[in-house]
Amino acid sequence: MMHLNWDRLTVLVVDDNKFVRRLLEGTLRTFGIENLISEGDATTAIKRLRLSKSDPVKAGIGSIDLILCDYVMPGVNGGLFLRWIRTDEQAPDRFVPFIMVSGAADREVVEQARDAGVSEFLAKPFSAKSIADHVLQVVNKPRPFVLASGYFGPDRRRVAKSRAKERRITEPSQIQTLRRESSETELREDVRAIHFVLPNKLQDKLGANALKGDIGFDPMVIQAAESRIQSMVGDYTDWVARYLDRMNRSLSVLISVSGKDQEATNAANRKPIAEINRIAHELRGQGGIFGYPLITALAKSLYKTTSDPLLLVTEERRELIAAHIDAIRTVFRDKISGNGGEVGSALLREISAAVKRYQGA
Repeated sequence: MMHLNWDRLTVLVVDDNKFVRRLLEGTLRTFGIENLISEGDATTAIKRLRLSKSDPVKAGIGSIDLILCDYVMPGVNGGLFLRWIRTDEQAPDRFVPFIMVSGAADREVVEQARDAGVSEFLAKPFSAKSIADHVLQVVNKPRPFVLASGYFGPDRRRVAKSRAKERRITEPSQIQTLRRESSETELREDVRAIHFVLPNKLQDKLGANALKGDIGFDPMVIQAAESRIQSMVGDYTDWVARYLDRMNRSLSVLISVSGKDQEATNAANRKPIAEINRIAHELRGQGGIFGYPLITALAKSLYKTTSDPLLLVTEERRELIAAHIDAIRTVFRDKISGNGGEVGSALLREISAAVKRYQGA
């Protein structure tokens, strides 16, 4: 494989889950990317990036070449952080490649990230290869940036031609293309959109070999990164044990509605429901990474069950939440990996039946 200067790139990783941050950082280091900036929340990341524009020494950041950020985070989530990057005058580089990472890879979430100016969307559960593929995508095939009414970011029309035609409302003659080497300095009056064709900064930093065509990672490097991820299984089971304890504590303080004041009951339940929902989101994204796809399925169902904090906590809903938590605990206690065979199928059937009973209650 050709020599590339991956150590010249600086990558910002933002995720409120310390375990996932470690996992992403370790994978990127195996790829040869050593210059990593890590933040546990977007608010701190924004403050640091804002400071880097005026005082990079104090901020401890020069230029950022790539951002990997979780979507679902308390406070400022990944979507809001992305909008700040793309639209705020205090953002140091509004063109920086931005890879959104999330277990909530539903179509609505992906479209929201796309419309905020995301470069790539990395769905959890991920693998070393999928991380590598998304990093290579922004290096090998960066999309031109577009400035149009209500949008600034990479061209969103990387879709099937039929869908692209439906979305296209700007005629080619109404698009002005700006290049660094262009002599154009004024915008035409009929312009409805501007395309920025920029130099490939990532390839420039990687060195001359990166200019010889599409680049890739040595398969042995991908394998080493995957092995590094799997070496964290022990740490992951410790995290899951803590997750389960926290969900059980939240479950224990839920108050079922039984003639009491519903508004007060709902207010009391809002925090523990939100805690269970947040943990379910983390589990749905992580289970498949470590060979527990059953966890992804069960946690996704629990996430949906607890997504509306305003729903009344009836006794039936409380039992449904408890059934999900017990099923997840069973998977880890008995180390039911893969699809779990008959036991796994039985667990999924029981949860599916419980959801149907609740919906019919």
